[in-house]
Amino acid sequence: MKALKCVLVLFSFLWLTLVGCSDKSQSPVDPLGQGSLEKDKKNVEYTFSSSPKPFTANPDDYKKIAGRTLHMKDYPVTDMVTATDLRAGGRMEHLLSLTLDVITGEGPCHGSFTLFPDVTEGGIWEGTYEGYRSKTDDPFVFTLPLKLVAHGKGGTIDGMQGFMKADLIIYTNDEYYPLPIYWVGTGTGVIKEH
Repeated sequence: MKALKCVLVLFSFLWLTLVGCSDKSQSPVDPLGQGSLEKDKKNVEYTFSSSPKPFTANPDDYKKIAGRTLHMKDYPVTDMVTATDLRAGGRMEHLLSLTLDVITGEGPCHGSFTLFPDVTEGGIWEGTYEGYRSKTDDPFVFTLPLKLVAHGKGGTIDGMQGFMKADLIIYTNDEYYPLPIYWVGTGTGVIKEH
């Protein structure tokens, strides 16, 4: 009986070895052979600059002052963006919101935007931005680092994501202080392709 058990155990091990049970499993050579439906993502880096077109809306229609704080909500602005990746450049329409100290001119900034590139077959970027405006040695010049996040809608950028960092130099004057009268922005971005 013991001899029969030993023979059965021996044949079981031989059988497992022949059908492919081993410590090293073979994997298919390519991702399709593995049955993976996950798409490879590609990150494309670029640089950009921007500046606004002349403001046309009356700021008094969008602002109110409470104590030392100026609140501006959804002020319409059009920026012109130039980028090393043409998919990230074009006309950017955004709604700017600010909460600024009327004495120091400092405070948070945020908004939403739509970017209309010329090369995306009708695709647009929709996104948001936020940052904090700080004073410099010049009382009429401020810095504003921004973080921007965008999603591609339609055209050749549908489903893509964009992540940007911008550094703005904000200018104001005696008449409009602390509201901006102009700015220059430069930055870097990444488009996550699908």
